[in-house]
Amino acid sequence: MSSLDHLDDHQKELLNQFQAVTQSDDFEASISRLSHYNWNLERAVGSVYEANSSHDSAREKLEEEVASSTSSQQPSSNQAAAVTATSSSSSSSSSSTSPSPRQQSSSTAPQRPFRLGLFSLLTWPFGIAWNITWAILSFASRLLSRPSITSSTNSQQQQQRQDPRTVAARFLREFEIKYGETHAEFYQGGYSQALENARRDLRFLLVVLQSDEHDDTEQFCRETMTSEELVNYLREKNVLVWGGNVRESEAFQVSSTLQATTYPFMAIIALQQSSSTSSGSLKMTVVDRIEGPASPSTVIRRFDTVMQRHGNTLNRMRMERDQREMERRLRQEQDQAYRESLKADQEKERQAKLEREAAAKAEEEAKRAEEERLAYAEKRKQYVRYLCRKLPAEPTEGSVAKLSFRLADGERVIRKFKGDVPLEALYEFVEAYPLLKSGENVEDVEEPSDYKHKYGFTIISPYPRTVYDPSTTKTLEEEKSLWPSATLIVDIDDIEDDDEEE
Repeated sequence: MSSLDHLDDHQKELLNQFQAVTQSDDFEASISRLSHYNWNLERAVGSVYEANSSHDSAREKLEEEVASSTSSQQPSSNQAAAVTATSSSSSSSSSSTSPSPRQQSSSTAPQRPFRLGLFSLLTWPFGIAWNITWAILSFASRLLSRPSITSSTNSQQQQQRQDPRTVAARFLREFEIKYGETHAEFYQGGYSQALENARRDLRFLLVVLQSDEHDDTEQFCRETMTSEELVNYLREKNVLVWGGNVRESEAFQVSSTLQATTYPFMAIIALQQSSSTSSGSLKMTVVDRIEGPASPSTVIRRFDTVMQRHGNTLNRMRMERDQREMERRLRQEQDQAYRESLKADQEKERQAKLEREAAAKAEEEAKRAEEERLAYAEKRKQYVRYLCRKLPAEPTEGSVAKLSFRLADGERVIRKFKGDVPLEALYEFVEAYPLLKSGENVEDVEEPSDYKHKYGFTIISPYPRTVYDPSTTKTLEEEKSLWPSATLIVDIDDIEDDDEEE
């Protein structure tokens, strides 16, 4: 685990400031020094510059030389002290009043270190002043250029401060507060974005850089950048304007790229064909530079000159771009028309297919219905022949009923029936009578399968009017209106409707 993980936010902030001042990238050494001084930033920074200053190095070197010379002279001093201790009492009085030559040498030896220490004492304030000045300048430089490296929160805040849109909005807000809302329309974005937009839209780009440290900045902004003449000119010529203050990192980088030396600084940039490459590619190029204060008329005049020199190239590019755009729109419209026509044809084909399928289905159903009708008609004929075959002979004796039928064609038929036959026997006789009358051979006819016969007529009695149902189980004897004789009428039904219903 890194040592940074053990630090709190306050300690991380102190570490950032310490590294910014001392220009140090060694985290462990910086943390160790701050910990040694109990996280006292001033003492830790002072210890670094006191140890590294040239004055302290020279002083330490001189002290080392003095220490070495003193150590070399110490044996001679000890010998002189031994000789003095063994001298007679007579010479002690003389030694007390005048020192020996060795004693004079030992007493004058420390004068050289004393002079060096005095020199160091006199120059010490100048070294401290230089160290403090250098620390302040380094600290300011690191704060402006060095990003945060220990705290993710500080990093996000600094990125937010350096966001191009935020910086552009801040520049515009400060400009309007100082000089009013009448000014050139500054692009609200980064320099690279403005450059790309000018390249894409084939527009001239005017870069305006200013510095608060120059005395001409306020007059230039108040008189030139807020001039209605210049504002209208830039709007009429569709010039893209990007402005920035060099105290911001992006504007400072732009000034370095454009090699600005004097502020206020203006650069006119346009898309030009590069002559350095064989392919002649296009790139954004500075076509004019205006350094120092300039009046609105001067800026307009310079712009007119630039447009006369380079405007034809941009106009040609715009025409080519418009031509390509028109061709693209034409192709798009043609493709759209083709797609719509294809869609309409596909819709027509789909409708035609549906109609063909519906017609085929209707035809198939009609064919099937016709086949069913023909099959039903054939089975009906077979059933009528079957009725002729199974119809019993007319009785001549016994309990019989004599019935007179008036058929639909007006023909009258008289027929005798036994009294115990059901009423359906009357319907069977009327149904089979035309075939019986024709004398057709029906001996080998069988009853058709899957067939239910339906009579196409109704037998009624006129006085009183009575309709006889063939599905009833009554016999002739049980029906008083038919016994022993009766006149009946055969009423024909609508057979076609009945067939359709079936």
